[in-house]
Amino acid sequence: MFAVYAAYRGRSQRRGEYVRDVAAALEQSSMVDSVEMKGIDDFVCIAPGPDEAGGLVLSLLQAGDFALGIGTVVSDVDGDAPSSAAEAIGAATRAVQRSQRAGAVSVRIEKPGPGGVIAPGLAAEVAQDIAAAFTLLAHVLARRTKEGREATALLRAGHLQAEAAEIVGISKQAMSQRLAAAGWHAEQAGWTLAVHMLARADELRN
Repeated sequence: MFAVYAAYRGRSQRRGEYVRDVAAALEQSSMVDSVEMKGIDDFVCIAPGPDEAGGLVLSLLQAGDFALGIGTVVSDVDGDAPSSAAEAIGAATRAVQRSQRAGAVSVRIEKPGPGGVIAPGLAAEVAQDIAAAFTLLAHVLARRTKEGREATALLRAGHLQAEAAEIVGISKQAMSQRLAAAGWHAEQAGWTLAVHMLARADELRN
């Protein structure tokens, strides 16, 4: 289980409405177990596993307006009861810094119990690796044009390149060039790495 805290860093004059719309859309997604608003500009989601958490962060990075914090809690050495959603939310909330910019992802893996103590050793290393993977992924997404976002969205939805080309109204070669310029393969590699590292964090809870 992971909590993902999203803090709005955009400039929309209707920021409250926009943030609520994003949260409401995510609440209908299979990636999310629950969504809780945190004031006007922020919300936090609970994702049940690594794939869902990775997909959620990717979606929010594509939105481009949020600073993100990922939080989870490792199991106690003595095998105590698994951590609660509240503990994961606390970790995700503490992960986001006040000065953190849109598109930046921070990760906090904590020990169970009160106090919000960062888990040492391997857990700390895994947290750094997760943040690094999403930093690379965010860099790819930030350089993408409108046409590139359209092309990659079609492939992410399950369309083949030929089908995507037909939908957009361009040749297969032009679609291939558009995907290359959009860094589609780099996105796939970054996504795989990020989910792999989230899975390592999830294993620390067992």
